[in-house]
Amino acid sequence: MRKILTFAPILCFCLIQCLNKSESRFPVDLVLELKNAKPKFKIGTDNRTYHWKKNPGRQSGLPLSRKWENTQITFNTNKEIFLNHSLDSIYFPPGQEYQFTLPKGRYKFSSLVGLLGEKEFQPNVSGKLKLYTQSQFLEEWDFTGTTKEQWNKKETFVTLEGDLRLVWESKDSDLYIGEPLLYPKEWLDKLIPTQKPKSVILIVVDSARKDFIGAYGFRHSVTPNIDQMAKESVFFENPFANGNWTKPSMMSFFHSEYSSNLGLGNSWFSTKPYQRKVYYGKKRDNLAKTFRESGYYSKTIMNNVFFLDYTTVGLDLGFHNSYQVGMDIVDTEVLTNHAIEFVTEKKDIPYFLHFNLNTPHASYSPPPEDMKVVRSIIPDSEFFRYESPVQRYLGEMHYTDREIGRLVTKLKELGTYDETMIIVTGDHGELFSPEHDYSYHFIMQTRFGHGETHYDEEINVPYFIKLPKSRADNIGNNNQIRIPGQSSLLSLAPTILGFLDLLPKNSTYQGVDYASCIRNASPCPKETYIYTEGRMSESVRTEKYKYIRRYPGFTTVRRTSAGEPHTMTEELYDLKQDPKELRNLSLEAEGETLLQQARADFRRENFLKRNGLRIWIPPCEQTVCRDTMSMSVQGSIYDWIAPPTVQIASGSAKTISVSKESNDRKVPLGSREPKQHLPAEIILKTVNPELGAFFQFTRNGKTIPVRFGKYGLEFQSSMTHIEDLIVSERQPDGLYESPLPWVYNDGAFSGSGESEVQKEMGKEVKKILETWGYIHE
Repeated sequence: MRKILTFAPILCFCLIQCLNKSESRFPVDLVLELKNAKPKFKIGTDNRTYHWKKNPGRQSGLPLSRKWENTQITFNTNKEIFLNHSLDSIYFPPGQEYQFTLPKGRYKFSSLVGLLGEKEFQPNVSGKLKLYTQSQFLEEWDFTGTTKEQWNKKETFVTLEGDLRLVWESKDSDLYIGEPLLYPKEWLDKLIPTQKPKSVILIVVDSARKDFIGAYGFRHSVTPNIDQMAKESVFFENPFANGNWTKPSMMSFFHSEYSSNLGLGNSWFSTKPYQRKVYYGKKRDNLAKTFRESGYYSKTIMNNVFFLDYTTVGLDLGFHNSYQVGMDIVDTEVLTNHAIEFVTEKKDIPYFLHFNLNTPHASYSPPPEDMKVVRSIIPDSEFFRYESPVQRYLGEMHYTDREIGRLVTKLKELGTYDETMIIVTGDHGELFSPEHDYSYHFIMQTRFGHGETHYDEEINVPYFIKLPKSRADNIGNNNQIRIPGQSSLLSLAPTILGFLDLLPKNSTYQGVDYASCIRNASPCPKETYIYTEGRMSESVRTEKYKYIRRYPGFTTVRRTSAGEPHTMTEELYDLKQDPKELRNLSLEAEGETLLQQARADFRRENFLKRNGLRIWIPPCEQTVCRDTMSMSVQGSIYDWIAPPTVQIASGSAKTISVSKESNDRKVPLGSREPKQHLPAEIILKTVNPELGAFFQFTRNGKTIPVRFGKYGLEFQSSMTHIEDLIVSERQPDGLYESPLPWVYNDGAFSGSGESEVQKEMGKEVKKILETWGYIHE
């Protein structure tokens, strides 16, 4: 008995420790359990094509034959503000049922439920959802008279005997159970009285320049709430975004990987089918997914569509709940109100909230009361030095700060502020300086905007992390912890997760986990090179220099809106001597040494993974040999690698010409070898993972056939629909022995997507082609 009593305190301690970590194990997420559930019938196709605001769920891991059983579906619940409310749901057409195997116990079943009719203009929807365990009836929800395309909250307590069966009885209506979660009652009972959950709020302020925030040195604090929170935080002194506009930036910091390396690119808003294929075809960790798999309820409240897959713009990152307002100007207050409702409702459970405010993004339309406050803070002598858009931008910064302050005040009223981790950052900055007016401005049609240059004012953003008080106590510091030197938002995901001990093993996160060095009180690693993507452009920043490069075909920029076109393929700035980036050294002989260093650093670091269109030019036995190739590349040209004997020119983003001329060949004295000029191999890296190319090759003025793809098929010029033929996952057999030029796409980044069966079929096809005389080894 004494041994048991002695052991009891240890047991209690273990239970408390388990409880502290239990946030990472509960609740039971039925969407994530779908792959192990038994459906009455499988749903592999879209049954409701008329409702286009949906896509198959991406987080459940279902096979293609069942992929629509998990559906991310969006209801337009308020047409005045274009409110698109999307939930990750389990789909029930009439007569469907699912049986889940679950541990015995008592649970709180929580969900949002919505209905659609089988037909588009069906006036009424109805049906009954019945809950069973071991054939024992638990509860029935009757949806007769329910309004279509609305989310209805449904909660109940159930006692399960090892399973849960959900049965949908309806003649003509579809049911969607969004965010179906089971909270074990004993877990809720222990969690609520013992500790506040360590919830996480990621606040992203669109277009937030670092230098207009008091905490970062702006003389007149128009952001008092942000400034106060920064004093309590892990404070990054000089942080940079990895994209100069929203899509590549947000995707990179959610995944801790560059947007192009996710398959998404950086050139435009749309996400094309081949980009989705690459993105969804590979293992991807992201913040929403990791928090969800760790037991956190995940929600995004925003005004952009980059997390809604159905739009052809966004992707499904795995949020339980996505609340997207499509109306500008009025959106900020609506979003904040909903965020306040959310943190109030979910105060007793761990959650991850992405709260994205579209202010101070253009059109810079602050409420009059905020402009009045800004005018009272900044003296006229300074205020009127700013151009009108910048004045209004300051008003929007104050408005944004005021809304963030409303959310912080509510957290404090609820008693959850201390244990809530709050991250504040921006997705990019904003261009104001007239000296930097070099770009097309094809979106905003004005200098005031973003996405077209790589100067610090466009990529230097705020970034700090207010830790939960208990975690701050553990590292012995409740005051500001400063991270000096340059850093990037690529570090955001691993650092947040590192502080909460939630970093997955073997994760795909690429950035620095600053939590590790802070907790160990050791020097933090340096981010020597910060890489940023833009529209068909990119930059590398070190503490010493900024190197900016534009893709071939996108090198013509202009200085004014009237526009005197000129070509600027590169820019180079010495940040020690020229911190305002006003003197482009790439155009001056004085900058040649630094330019060569920057180019070498850029190619050595090899920031982006790309497909390579590989061209083999065979040796030539004639005395004088002039080889030329013209090519149109479907994936657009990113860069190339070629020997010095080859000249390459690019006339546009997709066209390229290759020339190689030889008229002397050194051979050893006495050699009987025939005259033969050396071969050459060229690699064209492509922007997008499209595989095709169109080409023509001449040798000494004569067009000759070219072999291409895995089989080395011979053509005078490209045939149509060659995507499947041109790719080869490995170097084709006989490449270097070929007497003809050979072109193939190595699919190094996107892959060909061949299954083992397809590969075996490919071998058979190759034999047939050999017997037909198309292939000669």
